[in-house]
Amino acid sequence: MRTASIIINAVIFLTTLAILIFYFRKDGAWQLAKGLKAFRFFTVLSNAFCALAALAMAVSQIGGEPSPAVLLMKYLGTVSVTVTLLTVFLFLGPSMGGYGELLSRDNLYMHLIGPVLAILSYCLLEKRGMSFGTAMTGLIPVALYGAVYLYKVVLSPEDGRWEDFYGFNKGGRWPIAFGTMVAGTAIVCVVFWLV
Repeated sequence: MRTASIIINAVIFLTTLAILIFYFRKDGAWQLAKGLKAFRFFTVLSNAFCALAALAMAVSQIGGEPSPAVLLMKYLGTVSVTVTLLTVFLFLGPSMGGYGELLSRDNLYMHLIGPVLAILSYCLLEKRGMSFGTAMTGLIPVALYGAVYLYKVVLSPEDGRWEDFYGFNKGGRWPIAFGTMVAGTAIVCVVFWLV
């Protein structure tokens, strides 16, 4: 089981790294602004964080048993990409008229394959028992991103705002969207805790 975990985590890290590098390239040249702009998206942030957690897990398993900190990092990364997957299938697909663009090219990995690999490796190969309080730390990445998104889309000066690319503030419904995301993430955390 350890070998399988190491292999899956290495695949998660290397595939995500390749995609992130691709984000900084355009027409055969490096474009820092293009790459940095991609990090506005929770999809990119959650997959990047999960990839770092996967690297830490693989390295620690090569050297022995993963520490509690590495296990927690992998848990947080897995919850984050699970939220990405569920948001795509339950909200973005229906609200954007389908899944074609959401599941094509690099999005296929970032929205589906990467999250599924993280979920399977964590739940089947790496998970240890945890307290309910520890399980609820999975809310932290979503809450932090939600606060940043609220500021950049709704509260910041207009000349520095992001477009509402997730549609969370459509019709001024930011409180409902934020509450739904936090509640949904809490459910994800409880499910992982129960598994």
